[in-house]
Amino acid sequence: MRKALILVFLSVISCASYSQSVVRTCQVSRLDSLQWKDLVWMFAQQDSLTELEPHQSLTLILEDSQGLRTEKTFQSDSTFRMNESVDEYLAQRILIDKPDLTAFWALELEDDIRLFKSLKDSLQAKFKFRHYAMRYSSETRSLKQQLSLQKRGRSKIALSMHNFSLAADVAIYRKKRYLKRGLMYDKMGAIAKDQGLFWGGDFVGFPDLGHIQAFKNSAELLRQHPNLAFEFEHFKSNYEQIYVQKAQIGREDLVQDTRDLLEAMNEFRLGQPCLCDKAQPIPISAQFWMNSYQQNPKPRIHVNLKDQWAYVQRGSNGYFFPLGIWQR
Repeated sequence: MRKALILVFLSVISCASYSQSVVRTCQVSRLDSLQWKDLVWMFAQQDSLTELEPHQSLTLILEDSQGLRTEKTFQSDSTFRMNESVDEYLAQRILIDKPDLTAFWALELEDDIRLFKSLKDSLQAKFKFRHYAMRYSSETRSLKQQLSLQKRGRSKIALSMHNFSLAADVAIYRKKRYLKRGLMYDKMGAIAKDQGLFWGGDFVGFPDLGHIQAFKNSAELLRQHPNLAFEFEHFKSNYEQIYVQKAQIGREDLVQDTRDLLEAMNEFRLGQPCLCDKAQPIPISAQFWMNSYQQNPKPRIHVNLKDQWAYVQRGSNGYFFPLGIWQR
């Protein structure tokens, strides 16, 4: 009995330390300087995805440690596509309609999208079995559609390769009758892997026989395209929750891809500025600005490096947060 209790205790400790190694939190730390892109990241950190409504403008306000105030405003531009100005394209990512990820990241991903399309066409051409046919039932998917699928339990993830036109769902028919499962999906998967694609039938924990994608998992996609970290960061807490729930019962093996993704996200964000979760009362140094902000509500973030606070406003109300650094 005592031995069993010790084993359970050690298992709990192991799971806790294992999960904590990928869970990232914002620790209050003094920041002496920031770039505009840091303010955009901070605003996005507190931005809600519940409505999926784009903003018309975003104003960044930075007061340095000497009290010098500078300001920058971005207006929504539906024709904007990614360029070399990091703060601008991240700001436009917030301003442009959130569900349209493929259009926004098309320039970043165009080579991968083109290759994936070619491999898809090749797979369909090579799938030749008497009385059987295949077609693609779902390819590009909006973020709104993906979140709906997750909510209904038809997908385990909040952000899919479908959202970047790098995945497709295959439907197989026998004499025009749709097959939900069967040996033909294994044959299709084998052909897909021979072409260099990744097959959903190999997924651990949530196999998807009719799914193919361009990358092994989201972590591999993110490491090849670090700019996409901005997309995945919105769902950080969701991915952490999924991982920790399994880790606590000793089933990390079912969420290895989630752990890999969290590790990849941490590679780009550890040591970077953040807003600590707990909102704080109105600082004395902010009271001068509050009336004008409340009378002119709009999406804005105001960071004061002298007194180490940030004010984030999306509608008529706003909140103050202490500044910090992402740490494990």
